[in-house]
Amino acid sequence: MNRMLIVGNGFDLEHGLKTAYWNFREYLEENHLDFLIAFEKMYNFYPVDFGDPYVGKDAQQEWEKDLKSKLWESFEEEIGNPDIGSMWNTSECILDDLDLDGGNIGIEDTMDEYWRNEYGFIKQFPEYVKEWIEQISTKDIAPRKQALVNDEECICLSFNYTDTLENVYHIEDVLHIHGSVCKNSWVEPIMGHYNRENIEKHKVAANRAGKYFDEGEESIQKAIAEFLEPINKDTDEIIKNNQRFFDQLSEIDSITIVGWSVGRVDIPYLRKVAESVKAETIWHVYWHDEKAEKMLEDAFDQVGITLKYRDFNPDTKFWDRL
Repeated sequence: MNRMLIVGNGFDLEHGLKTAYWNFREYLEENHLDFLIAFEKMYNFYPVDFGDPYVGKDAQQEWEKDLKSKLWESFEEEIGNPDIGSMWNTSECILDDLDLDGGNIGIEDTMDEYWRNEYGFIKQFPEYVKEWIEQISTKDIAPRKQALVNDEECICLSFNYTDTLENVYHIEDVLHIHGSVCKNSWVEPIMGHYNRENIEKHKVAANRAGKYFDEGEESIQKAIAEFLEPINKDTDEIIKNNQRFFDQLSEIDSITIVGWSVGRVDIPYLRKVAESVKAETIWHVYWHDEKAEKMLEDAFDQVGITLKYRDFNPDTKFWDRL
């Protein structure tokens, strides 16, 4: 096999599946509202009573627009940046209330319990991602690209959690690099930020504070790291775990990308694929809008994929006409 297909969330969206980040928020709002409220507070978004007569008639529309643009549109890039300053302020207030004459000693258990109660909800994040994906059905979805149906002559890499390629196009050999709910995937869905360095930074700071018996700082540093951990996507580890897949790409001379705009968190995957295939491999890239086109061009520039091997087109040239 010398052809490769890479699909991202735009592929599922084109088939009418509600797999956008905002759809995940809608699922949380309907099924896990307390979690959603606590989660969005971490990014300085608080619930508003739009039934209040003192709230303007356009308030909900403006609030949702702001929420989408600042958090949910680029969800996996943004969730690695919670309001840590607010967490620090809370920690300082607690320490002030304790009014310790002998310094921050003997308070670790008290502080740790507080952080668990305050931020422990985040550990449910992976479970809710899986729940959401499991209720998305591809049963009645029709193919949008007939040439892909039963195509067993290409290597498929999917950044999606669904079984669209398997169930709609009857392609069995698919690597879901971020896990899936498919029966042939042994990895559960992974959603998160690519900010491992930040987690390690807070862990190191916690250890350093512990050596100096500053249990207040040690506790808050651990709490920040533990909040970021369940929503982290360890891209380097994922690539390492799938090295055998990348090893089989050496003979690929044609790659088709559709529905994948290569966000900042996905740059390492593009680089790994580029390093694994021939230098003269042709990249047929289909973008959905100008924003996606710009993101793709920037990603290809960053990775260093030569211009003459790029074939960029709007995705209307990829899909079959309805």
